Amino acid sequence: MDRARPPRRVFISHTSELRELPAGRSFVDAVESAVSRAGDAVIDMAYFAAREEEPAQVCREAVLRADVYVLLAGFRYGSPVRDRPELSYTELEYEVAGEAGLPRLVFLLDQDAEGPARLFLDREHGSRQDRFRARLADEGTIAAVSSPAQAETAVHHALTELDADRAGTAGTRLWNLPAPLSRFTGRDDLLARLRRELTRTRCVTLLGMSGVGKTTTALEYAQRFAAEYDVAWWVPAGAPELVVNHLAELARALRVAGPSDSAAAAAARLSGTLRAQGRWLLVFDSADDPAALRGLLPGGAGHVVVTTRNPDWHDLAASVPVAPFTRAESVTLLRAMAHHLDEADAGRVAEALGDLPLAVDQAAALLADTTLDAAGYLSRLRVEADKALGAGKGVGGYPTSVAASWSEAFDRLADKDVAAFQLLTLIAWLAPEPVPLTLFARHHDLLPVPLADIAADPLLLRATLAELRRQAMVQPEPDSVRLHTVPATLLRARADGTAGPLLGWPTTAVLLLCAAVPQSQDDDPAVWGPLLPHVLTVTDPDRDLRLVRNDIAWLLDRTATHLNRRGEPEQALPLRRRAHDLCSELLSDVHPHTLVVANNLAADLRGVGEHAAARALDERTLADRRRLLGDDHPDTLVSAVNLAHGLWELGERGEARRLSQDALDRSTRVLGPDHPTTRVARGHLGR
Repeated sequence: MDRARPPRRVFISHTSELRELPAGRSFVDAVESAVSRAGDAVIDMAYFAAREEEPAQVCREAVLRADVYVLLAGFRYGSPVRDRPELSYTELEYEVAGEAGLPRLVFLLDQDAEGPARLFLDREHGSRQDRFRARLADEGTIAAVSSPAQAETAVHHALTELDADRAGTAGTRLWNLPAPLSRFTGRDDLLARLRRELTRTRCVTLLGMSGVGKTTTALEYAQRFAAEYDVAWWVPAGAPELVVNHLAELARALRVAGPSDSAAAAAARLSGTLRAQGRWLLVFDSADDPAALRGLLPGGAGHVVVTTRNPDWHDLAASVPVAPFTRAESVTLLRAMAHHLDEADAGRVAEALGDLPLAVDQAAALLADTTLDAAGYLSRLRVEADKALGAGKGVGGYPTSVAASWSEAFDRLADKDVAAFQLLTLIAWLAPEPVPLTLFARHHDLLPVPLADIAADPLLLRATLAELRRQAMVQPEPDSVRLHTVPATLLRARADGTAGPLLGWPTTAVLLLCAAVPQSQDDDPAVWGPLLPHVLTVTDPDRDLRLVRNDIAWLLDRTATHLNRRGEPEQALPLRRRAHDLCSELLSDVHPHTLVVANNLAADLRGVGEHAAARALDERTLADRRRLLGDDHPDTLVSAVNLAHGLWELGERGEARRLSQDALDRSTRVLGPDHPTTRVARGHLGR
């Protein structure tokens, strides 16, 4: 691959059948391969999402982003432009490239080209295409091609010749950066900020978690500002001990060091040379150890970009955080590639992936290349997260998948700090919301060792969180910590149980929440607020929680009570139903605890207006309590008062009054005139 210049953006203009035919390897596949071999980046209308602008304007903007225009002209005219029906899209793109002064490389399919009959037949607009092909032949076709292999050879040769034609007018440049992604999406504000910081401070870190797009942002920056640099050099920095060798390669390419110089001597000479020059860019990719690079970062008027997960570069570089996509950016990328997705489906996929760019890109590729719809992808993500997130294969120009990238990070953490890995795994089984640190600190006795010892000591817990922060695995706040949904999904999918608790992580998460929520009926909103999303997550019915079903029933019942007190009966009802079903299954329909939950469920049903169902459940619960506990038992009196309340709501005033009077008489005698049950019964009679 040619590295003597920055990669050019090559716009490939073609009709749709050339992307599909011949089967196996299409003409467009071959042209894209030629562009990549030449060290350039592909622009194709397939990578652009549907937009509100007129189609002609969308095409114009896409072509104007390119440095070189390549037309592959077959025998089919394609669709006329909606707002310029006298032209096809390929004709329009050809005109725009000419007006912009772009190099136009044109390749005609020959009459004996490989492919089925439909490759050659255009009953509707065939005459138009014949005229367009004749015009192209007159204006200077580069070559006629009859197979994908010929197309690849011809396009690669033309791009190479274009380099040779321009070599005499360009100064000496060195450029070894990989080509940027052809479907880079959004990030304009991020790139502008990176440019400002580099202009101001010269050395900048792009900071963020794995898969957030640090590397692709650095590559896109280099592409957009290529005219500002004579030297741009990519330094893989994941293995710090090899960084000096990569710098030595640049020194030798600049001829400031010879083959016999040691790597250290060559790097030192390079540093001196760069200090005296400007217009250079060094990118240290995946550099997570600031100390290892401290003596290797050159000064001078050039620019240094470091991609890293570690935030501790304060004394060496300014920091530009790289956040996940906005939802709009995720939806744009998904719909640009997977054309069958509507906005709502794309939004659901993006939400499930937490808008993590690498995950969104891989999902888009999978959805584009398979028959999966959004529902099928989301199901696969739940069941086979590692496969849905790419396993070991990178796509879209990424060297590795999001699954492989995070798996490597997890393995390193597990080897280095078992307690930190345990903490990260436990957080993965909670909701993708801030987790209060008190959940671990106050209930450390429920945790496995060594995490239990760490959680019991506030200083050690903070130190462990600091280590996770240095590796950009969590987002810590003063009193909480959050884990992104993608690494959480991948951690839950790991089946090795490394250093896990005896009962398993899902069960441990349930027991922690049971211990943490308020134990009495007196709710504390300040306690419930941060715990509620985690309660709802750990009680997910899709999880295997057979060992703690009694605890689940209790937790669901408590949570439903809290939601009712918050004025959310619709949210409370399904939780209470599950609690009642579990109690009936585990204990029996007439167990005292089951009857307590049944009493609460009837109240929930009334709260959402299901009065008939509430009445039937109240009648059954009252009959069971009278039979098991007697007419005067306090629980029986509560059921009687509740049924009376339901009868009042249904307008059955006679029966309601009779039952209320009986309950009042019994409650006054058994519990006293001021007991809450007595007072409620008295209130009913006052209606």
